[in-house]
Amino acid sequence: MKNIFIFTFLALFSTITFAQKSQIKFGKIDSDLLALKAYDADTSAGALIISDIGDISIIYNDLTGFAVNYTRHLRVKIFNSSGFDQAKFKIKYYKFGSLEEKITKLRASSFYLDENNKVVKTDLNKADIFTEHISSKEKSRNFSIPNIKEGSVFDLEYSLTSDLFMLLPEWNFQHDIPALISELTVSIPEYFNYKRLMRGYLTATATDSKTTNRSIIWVNSQKGTSSVNYTEYITKYTFLNVPALKEEAHMNDISNYIAAIEFELGSIAFPQNYKDFTTNWEKIGNDLWSDEDFGSPLKRSGPLKKEAEALRIAYPDPFERMVKAHEFIRNSVNYSGANGIYLSESLRKVWDEKKGKSSDINLLLISLLNECDIKTNPVILSTRNNGMLHPGQLMLNKFNYVIAEAIIDSNTYLLDATEKNLSYDMLPIRCLNDKGRRISRESSNNNWVELNKPKEDSRTYYNQVNLDASGNISGDFSIMETRYFAHNRAVDIRAKNNEEEYINEFEAKIPGMQIGDFSIENLNDRTNPLYLKLKADLITNPDKSTKDIIYLNPALGMGISSNPFVTEERVYPIDFINPWTTKNICIINLPEGYEVVEMPKNISLSLSNNKGIFKYIAVVNGNQLQFQSVLTIKTPLITFQDYGEIRELYAQIVAKNAEMVVLKKL
Repeated sequence: MKNIFIFTFLALFSTITFAQKSQIKFGKIDSDLLALKAYDADTSAGALIISDIGDISIIYNDLTGFAVNYTRHLRVKIFNSSGFDQAKFKIKYYKFGSLEEKITKLRASSFYLDENNKVVKTDLNKADIFTEHISSKEKSRNFSIPNIKEGSVFDLEYSLTSDLFMLLPEWNFQHDIPALISELTVSIPEYFNYKRLMRGYLTATATDSKTTNRSIIWVNSQKGTSSVNYTEYITKYTFLNVPALKEEAHMNDISNYIAAIEFELGSIAFPQNYKDFTTNWEKIGNDLWSDEDFGSPLKRSGPLKKEAEALRIAYPDPFERMVKAHEFIRNSVNYSGANGIYLSESLRKVWDEKKGKSSDINLLLISLLNECDIKTNPVILSTRNNGMLHPGQLMLNKFNYVIAEAIIDSNTYLLDATEKNLSYDMLPIRCLNDKGRRISRESSNNNWVELNKPKEDSRTYYNQVNLDASGNISGDFSIMETRYFAHNRAVDIRAKNNEEEYINEFEAKIPGMQIGDFSIENLNDRTNPLYLKLKADLITNPDKSTKDIIYLNPALGMGISSNPFVTEERVYPIDFINPWTTKNICIINLPEGYEVVEMPKNISLSLSNNKGIFKYIAVVNGNQLQFQSVLTIKTPLITFQDYGEIRELYAQIVAKNAEMVVLKKL
């Protein structure tokens, strides 16, 4: 039945001609679809997009003129609980001055078969739709499809109308679950010139184009009317059997790699009225500095004038003053988790309420730093989950975050005050997404800014232990981490109810480990390394009987034991975010009366073009085994063409870390 439904559905869809409307009607759910248990082409999928049909049209109305109409009809089959998140939605819409988008239609229903094999339908109620005010320019309608269960199917349909011609909706043909059909029809009058930008690694199953002649009654500037004929260009993009885009190890957010199309407005050329919509960074910068939700408040005296004066007196050194100002905002204002480039409230209200979006907090920081006589510019960027920026695109809606760039002498410092436990020189990981754009009041200074500074993260395991005649180990184990390695571990520790809970989970990950005393140092201080120190045993022989032959892993379970790069091929870059080094140093005192009869060979492995290196050294000095391994990644962004090389490197590291030292009783 599974294959019959999908085969019949795709066969029916493939027979629809360009001129025909979709045969998929809202609320008309096939009983075979409701009974479908899994998708044979991807049995791991928690849900399946049956159809995702979109239409973007610029249509003329005699009263209001041209407007953008956008409709979407989405049908999804839920297989199990891992697919429940597919029923959560956040539809954004925008307003800039008198120009705005409006949601004109929104309906959704879920369907499932009850124990009597009867269809149960549940409609989305208006009361369950929440309007979120993101800023004066952005809102969203947030809701979840009601009564979702394993086996459910839901339909969602909504429409937007807009006179924001510069913001044609983006369409994603691919998602994190598979899709049988994703189709978009775009109808554009000849007067509108858009650049169409396809991205991703898939190509359309079919792309069909045609033209249609239309006639409208045109009102000219003198209020006269005339009949005008124009050509409408229609393109239909169809993707069939679209695979899920699945996250792989060390990749940027998967949204960067999905098959999608977006539109950039170049010009509008109505009869006898041409308007160029191409822009440049000087114009964008001027508009932002004139915007009451961005630059205008930074031109005025801010709400922290007294605090700035106190900082100037207390810290005459500009660098120290900058660090203290950053610390002051970071510790005083709580981050709501929402992002944007515009203020959601006035700077005064943000300060009074001590809470805000990332833009509220960082624009307040910029205001304070400038009051402190430290020249500071906003830098706008796109976070990792918002997508990478294309330097050739001048589309302000692609940016969703703003940070501060302080300038002291010839040095620049990128600052973000949203995270309580990050030091001044560390941006949140969400911001480390290639480049941002400086928005200076001096347009000549507007330029791209590197966000990923070439500072190395480091991790060092240092273990000094004793091996006894039973093959068991006891001694001191420690981990020292800096920067984002330390930050990530600190986040994990703070997420537990207490430190003991974290230690218990850490202990369970290393076979045979039994931890006695422990200490954690500098948990919340990223200006210093984080230390995890343990007094522990590694028990491989619980009865503690003397062994004639002892097998010892010199890495003591601290090395890389599995290869994160599991697929044979990869079409996405490998993104480590930062350069990094991991060292494992083990000093192991060997038991009396044993000799080492077998040792792993020392090796040194390198990636091409000095991208990385792995070294493995084990030597015996008297009754002491001295072991050290070092893995350094010098190039944090590695192209997919080099995937085979790094996959092989990790395979050799895993194999090496599994090798044993063999000791024999004399």
